[in-house]
Formats: sequence, structure tokens, C-alpha cells
Amino acid sequence: MHWTAKIVLFVSLVNRINAAKPSSCSDIRVVDLSHVHGPEPLTAPFFPAYSFKVVNRSISQELGGIWFETNYIGTSEHSSTHIDAPSHFYRNRLRMHQLPLERLYGPGVIIDVRKQVSRNPFYKVQISDIRRWEASHGRIPNKAVVLLSSGWDKRYPDPNVVFNTKTTSDITSYRFPSFEFNAIIFLAKFRSVHAVGSDTPAIYLNSAKIDLSGFTFLFQRNIPVILNVANLERLPPSGSTVFLPAINIYDGSGAPVRVFATVPASKMKYKY
Repeated sequence: MHWTAKIVLFVSLVNRINAAKPSSCSDIRVVDLSHVHGPEPLTAPFFPAYSFKVVNRSISQELGGIWFETNYIGTSEHSSTHIDAPSHFYRNRLRMHQLPLERLYGPGVIIDVRKQVSRNPFYKVQISDIRRWEASHGRIPNKAVVLLSSGWDKRYPDPNVVFNTKTTSDITSYRFPSFEFNAIIFLAKFRSVHAVGSDTPAIYLNSAKIDLSGFTFLFQRNIPVILNVANLERLPPSGSTVFLPAINIYDGSGAPVRVFATVPASKMKYKY
């Protein structure tokens, strides 16, 4: 074999070996997509208030003279960054302990409508926004986690600013970005998604009346919802993997969740 052919063969083999190597941790970035749970986590006014009690913070002689901390917390399932199980608004659908773990992650699909929201704070994501995303990034992948990125997370934690109302007890007064009902139908019926979420307190909002049909359409199909997500502007529109590691509450209708995403370093929008 001629020496130039040997070099070409050697380079080809090296490239194949490198391509087969698993990615190292240094190739991956982890992005926290959650708000801190406490001391006053955002929740609807009709849910119980958050409670945090220090049980012990002292040197414990019973434990051999070491420092010992433990606390008690009481919280609504549906506060701060959290997941709504399908049973939340639909009878005989999956509760938290019934949601398969493999359904709690998926390719991240970030629908960025921050520009639209800057012009219209009540903007609703439409099918055309989803089609525009697909025109740039391809069809929404199966088992995706689809997240609305409006920049609303920057309003946290003041409930009057987040719900955009002077009367948080009046649900019909809430005003913030959400999905249009037809867009929810499109995702649920014509795309295979693991979850739908938003950086706002709800994925669907009807300012004329109390209307949860956007939620129930997903829940009927056992598709959970993720709310009050944070830091979505740090993710690329596609290429991330979003994880929803919620507390596995028996019979729970939802749970606080430390949402996070992994992103190849080459696809990170900002370098930290």
C-alpha cells in the first residue's frame, strides 16, 4: 500500500475512534431551569401558604457531637417551578407516582416569543410559531418537552407582577403569555410530546372567564404540564435535553420540580 494511502487510512481510523468516544462531562453544560422553592414560592392564592420550620440547628451530642441540621417544610404541590400531573384537572388520569420516569425527560423544544411579548404582554403562542420553529430546526422530535420562553420569569417572585394583576384572588384578572388553544391541540394530537410547559404560571389563559380547557386537553391524553420555568433564554432553540425530576409523591396531583437541561457545550447560547 502506498504511504499516502496508509496516512489516509490512519486518519480515517482515528476519526472513527474519536467519533465513537462517549462525550465527557466537559462537553456538556447543565442549565438550571428552576426558581428557588421558598421562602415565599409563587403559588395560586387559594393554595395553602408555604411553611418552613427549623427543627434543629446545633451540635448534637446524641449523634456524637457533630453539627446536625434538619427542617420541616409544608408546601402546595403546585408552587414555584412545578409539574402538574394529568390528574390535576382530569379524573382517572395519571398521578405523580404513576408517571413513568422515562416520561419525565425529552429533547428540549424552546419556542422563543420574547420579541412578540415585548410588543404584546398577553401574546399567545400560535401554530404558526410552532411551524416557524420547525422550519428552522426540523419537525418537533418525538418525546419532546416543549417550553414557551417569554422572558416572564424575570418578574418573579412578586405575585402581583407575575400574575399581572392588582387582585391575585381574581383568576379572571390574570394577564400573561400563554399558548393558544389550537397550538395545544396541535402539540397533543399531531406531535408526540412528553410534556408542555411555560415560564409563566399557566400554559393556557382565557381572560374572559375561568377556562382550563387547554390543560384538560393535555391531561386527557396523560401529558403533564410544567409551570414557572426559569432561564430558558440560556438554552438554544433545539439541541438540549430537558429533565423533570419531580418528587415522587404517592397520589400526588403535582410536585415541586428542579427542572434542568443538559446542552452540548458547542450549542450553548452563552458561555459561562
